Amino acid sequence: MPNIFAVNEQSVPVTAELVRVSRLPRRVWTPEAVEEVVHELTRLLKTPEGMMTLRPIQAVALYEIAEQGGLFGIMTCGSGKTLTSLLAPVVYDAKRPLLLVPAGLVDKTWRDREKLLRHWKLPDLNIESYDLLGRVQAAELLEERDPDFLVCDEVHKLKHFAAAASARRVRRWLRGHPAVGCAVMSGTMTKRSLHDYAHIIRWCLPPESVPLPRVYSDLESWADALDERKVQERRADPGALKVLCNEEELGIWRQDRRLAARHAFRRRLVETAGVVATHEAAVDASLTINAVEPAVSSVVDDAFAKLRTDWELPDGQTVLDGLAMFRHARELALGFFYRWSPPAPRHWIEARRGWAAFVRRVLGHSRKLDSEAQVALEQPTAPELLAWRAVEKDFEPHTGPVWLDDGVLRYAAEWAEEKKGIVWVEHTCVGERLERDFGLAYYGKEGLTRDGRYIEDHPTGAPLVASIHSNREGRNLQAWSTNLILSPLPDGERTEQLLSRTHREGQEADEVTVDVVVTCAEHVKALWQAVRDCEYVLACTGTPQKILLAGLNIPREEDIVFRSGPRWNP
Repeated sequence: MPNIFAVNEQSVPVTAELVRVSRLPRRVWTPEAVEEVVHELTRLLKTPEGMMTLRPIQAVALYEIAEQGGLFGIMTCGSGKTLTSLLAPVVYDAKRPLLLVPAGLVDKTWRDREKLLRHWKLPDLNIESYDLLGRVQAAELLEERDPDFLVCDEVHKLKHFAAAASARRVRRWLRGHPAVGCAVMSGTMTKRSLHDYAHIIRWCLPPESVPLPRVYSDLESWADALDERKVQERRADPGALKVLCNEEELGIWRQDRRLAARHAFRRRLVETAGVVATHEAAVDASLTINAVEPAVSSVVDDAFAKLRTDWELPDGQTVLDGLAMFRHARELALGFFYRWSPPAPRHWIEARRGWAAFVRRVLGHSRKLDSEAQVALEQPTAPELLAWRAVEKDFEPHTGPVWLDDGVLRYAAEWAEEKKGIVWVEHTCVGERLERDFGLAYYGKEGLTRDGRYIEDHPTGAPLVASIHSNREGRNLQAWSTNLILSPLPDGERTEQLLSRTHREGQEADEVTVDVVVTCAEHVKALWQAVRDCEYVLACTGTPQKILLAGLNIPREEDIVFRSGPRWNP
């Protein structure tokens, strides 16, 4: 018996699901077949006056929908997901299609549809947001729309059941309506785990064709061997996953079993009928990421010293855990911190904490409840709810920023004046300060300024400030080629989305540059965590990751120990 079948508690075992997945048919597109489907589908789907041609990934995705009745599309930003999502109902022959998109992209999708109508035979359809679907008043939205075909763009919004009522509602609808087709697309399908999309791919493909274990214990075993995890100790050995390897991957296996297993799984995933994935970066411009270090005052260093030694903010607020420490350090590194004014009373905090824990427990075991409000209606006499209701009105929380230093703000304003680029901000108060005190247009919620101007209508060549949360998805900002990120993001998914706003098809500059503010150890750790996340995504899906293609001029994590001062010594 080969060694790959040796089973122990630290190794992926042979199971019926592994055997099933290993025996699934493989589908590999040849260049000739892709060219033919591009030609035929363009001919069938464009209007008589249409002047556009389908991209290869769009044509293959639409063909898979027509043939398989569903699609699991790992499609990078700029690969044409919007047009694919609008044409998907046509090739499926849907009568009541429903397209789900992030809230900030609803208006943009309608605008894009109007522009594309000249070129393509687009269907009538409903477009709704994940945010709306997750609200209490929209609990019956899917029943009201009664779609016969569901298209989910930026479907990573549905990866977390615990946090997203919309995900639970989509899952419940599709389980109750097995004849409904489903096509999903995202350029950031996974962050660090197979669990991010294991449930989603089952919406799109027949159960017997899913290239992941359908048994949870098997899925967890695979995930323990393949996932990117911050804590790497006691990981499962890939073990029996060796049966998925080809000759090239077996060569890698001898040096790095996990990397070989990731490559083998990626190939198994993307060669499954109904699955398409972008394999090549479609941007001619190079990408360079540079760390920049604006000067900050000693007041910030003093605040960091208190944070590191006393686990307290400058006003005495206690920092409870490492996650809070990380968050507050990133705020102090920009020169401010948030505080409640006035401070919340302890009895209010304890009651709220108890009710929140109860809600999480109920939602985690319920098949019909999706939100805190529904739990309150379902469990009106729960002791935790009664305790919370008794003190809820004792305190109305208001948080506001307290500024200690303007060094980073002044640097950002001077950079914008010189580079004429986009300043990316994570915190609303930073964007508002740059607008109010330095005269830079700030595009916040839904990509709009306070007076309703849309970010994609901003004058080309003029600097601007953009909220990362509101503008990292779906915006076509290739008119700019210089970026300044004030808070490096500690995950590859959001970093990839942000970089794709300007490093995308249609970029005419030879180089896209991204300067990243690095003023504390947490900034450096965030950057390298994003790199590791993207290495995992590349290995397991084959999707090109921009940060891995970029020239990186950033400090290494091991270099932090040679820096002095509390900002660099967590």
